[in-house]
Amino acid sequence: MEKERKRIAFFSKGDDAFLGDIIEELSKISEAQKITIRTQEELKLIDQWMEWADICWFEWCDGLIAYGSKLAIAKERKIICRLHSYEAFTGYPSQVNWSCVDQLIFIAEHIQRYVTEAYKVQKEKTIVIPNGVDMAKWTYKERNPGFRVAYVGYINYKKGPMLLLQTFKAIYDADNRYQFHVAGRFQDRRDSLYFQQMVEEFGLRNNYFFEGWQEDLDQWLDDKDYILCSSVLESQNMSVMQAMAKGVKPVIHNFVGAKGIYKQDYLWNTIGEAVGMITDKNYDSREYKEYIEEKYSLARQSEAVSKMMDELVLQEKKTVGFNYKDYWNQRLNSRFNIEGVGYLGLGEIYNQFLYQNRIDLLEGVMSKAFDRICDKKVLELGPGTGIFTEYFHNKGVFAYDAIDIVEKSVSELKSRFDQYNFKQGDICDSNAYEGLYDLIFAADVLLHITDKAKYEKTIDNISQHLNEHGFCILLDPISVISAKSQSAHVVIRDRKYVEETLEKFGLDLIEMLPVAYFMNYPFDSETIGTAGSFALVLFNLIRQIFSGNSLGSEEKQYIGEYLCYAEKQLLYRKNSGLSEKMLIIRKQGEERDISFSLKSIFDIESIRERLGTINEKLDQDYQAQRPLLLKINELLMNLEQYEVPSAQCEKSDEPAVIHAAEGEEK
Repeated sequence: MEKERKRIAFFSKGDDAFLGDIIEELSKISEAQKITIRTQEELKLIDQWMEWADICWFEWCDGLIAYGSKLAIAKERKIICRLHSYEAFTGYPSQVNWSCVDQLIFIAEHIQRYVTEAYKVQKEKTIVIPNGVDMAKWTYKERNPGFRVAYVGYINYKKGPMLLLQTFKAIYDADNRYQFHVAGRFQDRRDSLYFQQMVEEFGLRNNYFFEGWQEDLDQWLDDKDYILCSSVLESQNMSVMQAMAKGVKPVIHNFVGAKGIYKQDYLWNTIGEAVGMITDKNYDSREYKEYIEEKYSLARQSEAVSKMMDELVLQEKKTVGFNYKDYWNQRLNSRFNIEGVGYLGLGEIYNQFLYQNRIDLLEGVMSKAFDRICDKKVLELGPGTGIFTEYFHNKGVFAYDAIDIVEKSVSELKSRFDQYNFKQGDICDSNAYEGLYDLIFAADVLLHITDKAKYEKTIDNISQHLNEHGFCILLDPISVISAKSQSAHVVIRDRKYVEETLEKFGLDLIEMLPVAYFMNYPFDSETIGTAGSFALVLFNLIRQIFSGNSLGSEEKQYIGEYLCYAEKQLLYRKNSGLSEKMLIIRKQGEERDISFSLKSIFDIESIRERLGTINEKLDQDYQAQRPLLLKINELLMNLEQYEVPSAQCEKSDEPAVIHAAEGEEK
């Protein structure tokens, strides 16, 4: 049986030159995504992608892992951090919640020793995996002693710049035929000024060549004879290893940790020793290459990473259950807005349309269920930031109560809607409820109750407090093919199980309406066979559009509205969805003639008319986005053309009718 493909999210600030080969290798056995976080505002992308991932890899021990390790979801994810060297001497390791980190990777043992002692990190959760050199990318040839000495890399205080220049001078004094070639970049203007001055003072003007950052280092190194390192501390110094893979002789200052990485023959303590290593005739290109091949090849690194990942996957989860109270407190205290209760990382515009689709569907159902909703008594479970509270307020509802587990939600909503009653409590707890309601409503709340007993207790509470003639409306991810959630804090429930649970507590599911086709993750995409791939591609494209910065707000607004109406049209035509559902529930035995079909709720002509208007606007004013729109329309057309088997529709095209009990008015 094929091993389950895990989802791995790689987080970095863009400084991930050492990460590409690892992602390429792990992509062969897993679904991998690289997320670049460059600004403080983009930190929220970590929340979004940690929800998506099974394993979260933080490249560098910096502010990203400090942030991610403190999220509530960090307790449920396998988290890896790779610490290179510079981070060990910053304050970041002290800011990380190490109890949530499963594996801390070090590049070298001396950095591992320092960090575990300085920051009291458990050594048991650490591992040393050196960076690997891809031997195929470096052109090897046999070389002999020559007169070209190379330095590669940044020039800063860690690289020993004054020692480097003094060593150049000593080599030149031994033999003025030596040339000094620097491929790199100054990171401190003072070093640049010092080099300019001392090259003149040392008389090196004709022998010193600063050639800047090199895009093709393999070619640049091709005519060099020695690679010189003057650093005070390194994790490895990859440029030295890359030069050795080409057969270039290494001349390495005995930096902190160097003896654990390189042979003693390659190291020098004094400038005189460095001069001796360059001017003597000992030179063995094959030895230098074989040393890297044996100890630091990419193949060895890949093997070590794969073994670590296998062991990590086999480890038990860190938590037995999901603490939804901590989860929602963390989310709403960090962002009390539509994104805080919606899809993290996709921004306000996307979430507004996501919620608008739900509100439009709810509006249609309300108009069918109640003559005057304003006269009814409403209970909302988990109002969050008050999106639906505002809907009920705008509808003129006078009697409205709400229960939320988050104190911030209760206090904020009390101040906004002082005429309503908000109670802090757990909807699984019967003590949080009192009285009877004509409507009990919850949007994206019960999916976070991962404990079966608590879920059933919530359904029991709903049954106990639903008026005999009332309705319960729940928005939840319900699968018709028993799809399972990839997230520990979300449960996708099977329709059959939901119906059986409702029946157990005296309730009937009278209708299940599709809410989303492609604008939410299409977990039921397999119901439409090979066409399911189009829904997944479209959803991922939507994520790229709304999580990125390539489009302006106005462009996102029009594209979002277009997608919103296209979704409604598709739901109407297919009479089925691939994601979230709206459950319409009543007490058992309660009957009335009401049609809740999408065809009786949606005005398809208005939807098509609006789609045409938006498409015309996009075509006229946003020509630059035409390729994107063509791609969206191509995917939509593929989804439109696929005919859903009748057995997989939520209901037939016939309106759902609840028959009136004898003697009751229709």
